Amino acid sequence: MSLNWNTITGPQVLVDSRKSKRNIKRMQEKAASAHVALRPHFKTHQSVTIGKWFGKPEETPIAVSSAEMARHFADAGWQDILLAIPMNPRALPAYNRLAREVRFGLTIENADSLKAIARLLNPVDVYIEIDAGYGRTGISWRAHETINLILEQARTMPQVRGLGLLLHAGNSYTMRGEHGIAQIHEESLQRLAELIENLHIPQHELRISVGDTPTCSRMESFLGADEIRPGNYVFYDWQQQRIGACDWPDVALAVACPIIGIYPERNEVVVHGGAVHFSKDSVSIDGNSVFGQVMHQTANGWGSPIQGAQLVSVSQEHGKVRVSEAMLKELELGDLLIIVPAHSCLVMAAFNGECTVI
Repeated sequence: MSLNWNTITGPQVLVDSRKSKRNIKRMQEKAASAHVALRPHFKTHQSVTIGKWFGKPEETPIAVSSAEMARHFADAGWQDILLAIPMNPRALPAYNRLAREVRFGLTIENADSLKAIARLLNPVDVYIEIDAGYGRTGISWRAHETINLILEQARTMPQVRGLGLLLHAGNSYTMRGEHGIAQIHEESLQRLAELIENLHIPQHELRISVGDTPTCSRMESFLGADEIRPGNYVFYDWQQQRIGACDWPDVALAVACPIIGIYPERNEVVVHGGAVHFSKDSVSIDGNSVFGQVMHQTANGWGSPIQGAQLVSVSQEHGKVRVSEAMLKELELGDLLIIVPAHSCLVMAAFNGECTVI
C-alpha cells in the first residue's frame, strides 16, 4: 500500500507487508523442511488482517497468550487455538465456551490445575509446561516423578482430549550470535529428551510443542518436537537483530513519531512516542538502556539504521532521541522519525494490534 506521510499526526505503527510476508513464508518453509508443524504465536501481532497472511484461519493452528485473545481469533474463524500461558482458574467460563466452539488447548504447570480442568463441560487438550532452564514458568525438566503423576491423572480425565509437553526456551533471548542460540537450543532439547525417556507414557501419545523466535529462526532441526511455536518472527525487532536472530532487512515493524522538541545544546530531539508506545523494553549499548533505533526514511517505509540516532529515554508520552550534530541541523518541528523498537510484541500490544500496513 502507498503511504502518505502527511496523514500521520501522532505515534503510528507501520508494518511492512512485503517483509512480514517474506518472514512468514521463510518460517513455513523451515518447518516443512524440519518435518514439524508450525503453530505461530499470534500474541506478537494480535491482528486478524495480519493473521490471515499465515494462511486460511481454519487451516492454521495458532498459539495465544490470553483467553481474550483466543476469543478474538476464534470469532474470526481460527479453529485450533492453544493458550500458551499457564491456565487461570478464574477464566474457566471463557475456556469452556472456547472448548465448545474450537479445538482448544490449555497449558498447566502443577497438579492443582487438573482440579479446575475437571470442572470443564467440554474437552480440551492439556499441555504440561516444562522449564528446561529459562526459569519463568513450568515444571523443572528434572521433576520426572511429578510430571509422570500429572500425566497419569490427566490421562484418565474425560475433560482431557489430548496430552502434550510445552517448552519455551526464552533464555535464547539473552544470547548473542548463532553459536549462543544453538547452545540454548541443543541444551533445551536434550533436557526435554531426557525427561521423555523417563516418562511412563509413550512419546507417541504426547504432542511435543517447542519454540521461540531465535532458535526457530536460526536452527534447522527440532529433534523430538512435533510442532514449533515462534511468534516474534512475523516482525522481528531490534532485540532480535542484536542477538543475531535476524538481519535489519527482516525487521518489518517500526513506529513513526513526530518531533515535538529540539534541543541543540544536548544533541537531542523529543518525539511524541514514549513508554505507552514503545514500552520499557530496551537493548543494552555500552551499559545503557536504549529503546529504539532511528531508521532512514524512504518513500514507503524505512531503510537502514541511522548511525548515532537512537531513542535513549522514554517517559509516558515523551521520547528523547539522541542524534548527531549534522542530523540535528536538518530536523524541524513536526518532522517524523521512523524508529524500530526494542521489542515489537509489546508495541503491538500497546496499540491494541492496530497498525498501518504498507
